[in-house]
Amino acid sequence: MPKKDYLAGRLGSRASIRSRTWGDMTVESASFTDAVDGDLVVFIGDPIHQEKPLVRIHSECVFAEVFDSDLCDCADQLEMALNRIAAEGHGIFLYLRLDGRGAGLAAKVQATALEVQGVDTFDSRVAIGVDPEGRDFSSVGEYLLGLGMTKIRLLTNSPDKIGPLESLGISVTAVPLTVPEPSEKVMSLYRTKREKFGHEIQG
Repeated sequence: MPKKDYLAGRLGSRASIRSRTWGDMTVESASFTDAVDGDLVVFIGDPIHQEKPLVRIHSECVFAEVFDSDLCDCADQLEMALNRIAAEGHGIFLYLRLDGRGAGLAAKVQATALEVQGVDTFDSRVAIGVDPEGRDFSSVGEYLLGLGMTKIRLLTNSPDKIGPLESLGISVTAVPLTVPEPSEKVMSLYRTKREKFGHEIQG
């Protein structure tokens, strides 16, 4: 069934839930990716009426978030971002179905098989013929503008998230999001992100 039919009448729907960890949330269905069942926007507090709200654009990572993989910091970033937003009382967390940096799960499994042999996360994707960074965040910027947000603090280390938003006229202040005491594997990941993806990570 085509995505447009499957999602008909569902996009933009909202529900209120209470997280045992982060308190009251409003969740909204959205469509920023090709995921057949859409993506998710999580509102905590009243971010729309804040002068410069905290925003996190987060890509799904099944290995870390479900199976507790130690190869990356994705689950840590999810937790740290929601902790920051909840502590401040206002913010938006966008959960995008872009596993494998947009390459998808099949490619991610293939790339991960190389990574456990010592190939870094950039070269593993080059080796299997996919874009090391295949995500496009322009639709997120358009969504934020639609909410009236022209100034945000973005929880990210990635210029690939900042550029598309700034090109649409959103003023972005980057707020670093790294594990305070990373493991050796995460430290290696950070080196690759810094040297090959251009991420702003101290090292």
